[in-house]
Amino acid sequence: MLRNAALLGVLLIAVLSIRASAGLIAYYPFSEGQGTATIDATGNGNNGTLSSGVAWVAGVKGGAVQFDTAGERIVIGAIDPSAGTNAMTLAAWIKWEGQNHTIAQQGIIGKRLGWSTTGDTIKWFWQTNPAGDLLFRADYNGGGTSFGWGNALLVPYANEWAHVAVTWKNGPTVQYIDGEQVSTGDVTFREAANATPVTIGCVDSTNTETFVGVIDEVRIYDMALTADGIVKAMTGDTASASAPQPAAGATDVRRDVVLSWTPGESAASHDVYLGTDFIAVDQASRTDDRGVLVSADQTATSCDLDELLEFSTVYYWRVDEVNAPPDSAIAKGPIWSFTVEPYAYPIPNVTAVASAQQPGSPASNTVNGSGLDELDQHGVDVKTMWVSPSPLPAWIRFTFDKEYKLHELWVWNANSELESLMNFGAKTVTIEYSTDGETWTALENVSEFAQGTGERTYTANNIIDLGEVMARYVKLTITATYGFTGITSLSEVRFYYTPAQAFEPDPADGATGVSIDATLNWRPGREITSHEVYFGADPNALSAQTVTDNRFTPAAMDFGTVYYWRVDEVGATGTYVGDLWSFTAEEFAPADDFESYDDDIDAGTTIWQTWIDGISGNTNGSQVGYDESPFAEQTIVHGGRQSMPITYDNDGTFREGTQFERTGVPFYSEVERVFDPVQNWTGNGATDVGLWVRGYPVIAAVAVAEAGGKMDLTGAGADIWDTSDEFTYAFKTLTGDGTLIARVVSNGTGSNTWAKGGVMIRDSLNGGSSHATMVMTGSAGNGASFQYRQATGGASSNVDSGSVLAPPYWVKIERFADTFTGSVSADGKTWTQMGQTTVAMANPVCIGLCVTSHAPGEDRTFQFDGIASTGAVTGAWQGAVIDSPLYNGPANMSLTIEDSAGKKATATSDTLVTAAEWTLWSIPMSDFAGVNFTRVKRIAIAIGDKNATTPGTSGIVFIDDLGFGRPAE
Repeated sequence: MLRNAALLGVLLIAVLSIRASAGLIAYYPFSEGQGTATIDATGNGNNGTLSSGVAWVAGVKGGAVQFDTAGERIVIGAIDPSAGTNAMTLAAWIKWEGQNHTIAQQGIIGKRLGWSTTGDTIKWFWQTNPAGDLLFRADYNGGGTSFGWGNALLVPYANEWAHVAVTWKNGPTVQYIDGEQVSTGDVTFREAANATPVTIGCVDSTNTETFVGVIDEVRIYDMALTADGIVKAMTGDTASASAPQPAAGATDVRRDVVLSWTPGESAASHDVYLGTDFIAVDQASRTDDRGVLVSADQTATSCDLDELLEFSTVYYWRVDEVNAPPDSAIAKGPIWSFTVEPYAYPIPNVTAVASAQQPGSPASNTVNGSGLDELDQHGVDVKTMWVSPSPLPAWIRFTFDKEYKLHELWVWNANSELESLMNFGAKTVTIEYSTDGETWTALENVSEFAQGTGERTYTANNIIDLGEVMARYVKLTITATYGFTGITSLSEVRFYYTPAQAFEPDPADGATGVSIDATLNWRPGREITSHEVYFGADPNALSAQTVTDNRFTPAAMDFGTVYYWRVDEVGATGTYVGDLWSFTAEEFAPADDFESYDDDIDAGTTIWQTWIDGISGNTNGSQVGYDESPFAEQTIVHGGRQSMPITYDNDGTFREGTQFERTGVPFYSEVERVFDPVQNWTGNGATDVGLWVRGYPVIAAVAVAEAGGKMDLTGAGADIWDTSDEFTYAFKTLTGDGTLIARVVSNGTGSNTWAKGGVMIRDSLNGGSSHATMVMTGSAGNGASFQYRQATGGASSNVDSGSVLAPPYWVKIERFADTFTGSVSADGKTWTQMGQTTVAMANPVCIGLCVTSHAPGEDRTFQFDGIASTGAVTGAWQGAVIDSPLYNGPANMSLTIEDSAGKKATATSDTLVTAAEWTLWSIPMSDFAGVNFTRVKRIAIAIGDKNATTPGTSGIVFIDDLGFGRPAE
């Protein structure tokens, strides 16, 4: 949708309407089974017509369609799924016949106008080639200008059903086969909405590139599905809840877990079932709840359970999705499971030493997991055990990283294949524990150890209750074995501890950006009756408060402050002092995070209907958002999913040919927002106003020098081509008509044959600037090339001549009014015209030498001589590295804040519009003298000088996360 057209009233209201939410916009189950038409099951009316030869056959689900002859296709409407969302998903089941065919490229879903050199409006298509690759491409303008990506092999799926899908969201692109991600890419081009029909089973509506095989269950979305959403599309289960949290099969889940999920496409409410009996959870319903219906007809997509769950217990749960009346249909959800946290955990990082050990069987083998498999079964290799030579007694001592409350000791006894004959296993064992390694206490009533089985499936058969004693050291002294040799052995030991201290803090220790309204949470120690929470900004003076639940909400927190906290757990056996944790509170609370805006003009919720600019009512050179939806910026973002782009145009002309055209002063750009109701930007220690700003940096300068008409120029960069350039430029200024001549003596060395060096006339130093260029390339095969871009940010065009083999060769670029001519010469006297074009450029322009290696990061040096110019060429040589699609002209940025009484003040920065990275502009409120920050009414952002009487510069900046608070300490 064009923003200006909407404002001018030239579009119909029906055209102005934008879908309120993204989702499935076309679905073809092919359930008709006959006739020449197929119905879009979404009801959106995107019905299709089958061409002659398309056959109805059995599908992966009900009916399907088969294609086997070139030119067969199903033609549906002119769908543009990404037009309003800048995102889409294509998905289908296919049964491909494999490589035994003659059709070279086979389209699965496509939209294309043809392969002509002028008129291509290809938006997207899938295709398979004879090698069996699944490709996703987006091409445009013909002549080889394209963006292409994809290489997911389908050969293993020949003559078998496979689900294929691709998602695209403003560049990032992902391919899936059978629900598994197989490749990622980046497709930055999106063709504008057009009337070209979409086809199924062929690349477009006119050619012969037909898919050979069967297609079923085609789905088209105007959103990029998640991996879980792809699985739902594959299974056809789009009505059920999905993406459970905790995830299916999760372990160590908190006893106070909050269940959550992603709702089905049409769910109005949800029934939640939870229990330890799989059958009960599976068979329960509203009329027979089996005691496991924990919440019925709730609208929230999360469920906070009333009671703590049982330790180490597997729970099953499901969510049924309920449609709104009058349908009120219930979609039964899948069964998920999770395991609750255990009562006790294994102690990590245990070390072991022994009174003696055989060289190949050290004491460390008892605590390093050697010999254990994933089922905790121990093998029979003695090199994975501890073996102590005679005589007895023999001891082995274990050390932990700190004191623990000991719960159990698991022991795998000696387990060699000859254990039944040699009897090395420990039998009588004394167990002692200590907190300091000096004073030892014997554990009472230790039973004889059971003997190992001598089998590879041996699991621990000695589990000793350690009585919840506190210790850092444990020593086992073996006084008798099952044999008489005096040799003893243990395979593995594992200590379990009972958490006594609070653990797993939320926010995590060292976290930043924590909400000033946050509630602190932690996992509690076992058998705890209360919690003593110590909290404050001074770690040496924390205030204490006792709570009975394992969460605590501070009375108030200040912005940007480091807070310290500790939780001491109080139980019947004493108090367990916790660790000291810290976090940093958020620096700024949002006044506008730019996340609430969408593209619905009728609803008044676009970004430019709130932030008023030079188009929407003010007389200045600003524009908020883009001409087409999505209006907000969704790639260059500081936080969340979008930011606010502000285009500034301070050169005195604005939007030629529209009702917004203006000339003369003012030479500035300003956008503003009025708050209704007024906002209070005080409290919680707020001292500053903050906003994140990113611009495009000024040009990076490089040193260049000419001596006697000679110059060596080194450049890297991706190319001088497409809609934006990356190269090194040595230039002067040209006013009016003129010419530049140079001989390319050498094209240097490098990896790419399309490296370029030559002469150029350019409108500006912006990467997407219009230009005309005459270059020699990096190889004799590519020769000379006349290249040009007729409009800023537009496509590039070229005229090549491979007959001009290689340097040394002369190149010339000429400007006569708006006509540019590129020529070449073998001797600098007799010239051959390579090409000519018309490019409108306002004086003055740049004229000079250009070099690109066509390989980012790889330098390539071209040598020039005979450099000469005609016309009004002025100034000294300057050098610049051009490597960004757009550069901002330097300008001041100012922020004005006004209260409800009309008091206002302004702060200014002279660097932000050229900031290459997101930069926090933090302004003390004291700089806005007289403004009442308890009643903020209006805010304005200006670029340029409001009092300027001469033209300024232009560019674009991005604003995100406007708020109030205080920078972090």
